[in-house]
Amino acid sequence: MLRMSRERISQVARDLLEILTRTQSVVLLKDREAVRQAIAHALDDELKREQEREENVRRKLATIKKPPSPGSGEYEQLFTKLLEEEHVREGLE
Repeated sequence: MLRMSRERISQVARDLLEILTRTQSVVLLKDREAVRQAIAHALDDELKREQEREENVRRKLATIKKPPSPGSGEYEQLFTKLLEEEHVREGLE
């Protein structure tokens, strides 16, 4: 996973806030800037957790007796399977 810059996270948070406030069903209980910062913080936290999950998968792959070579189709399939298991373990799927 590519790391998003702080500026990109902030832009995504602004975009999400803009979309949310266009609907009649969303009422902000705090000022827009506080909500935008909370969204940006949540996005940043989740991206960090995803990087940790991916690192856990890489460590698991490294412990396999004969691991597939990185970049191969077999490696990518196994990486995806193990990453899905990480998500399930954390209750994300």
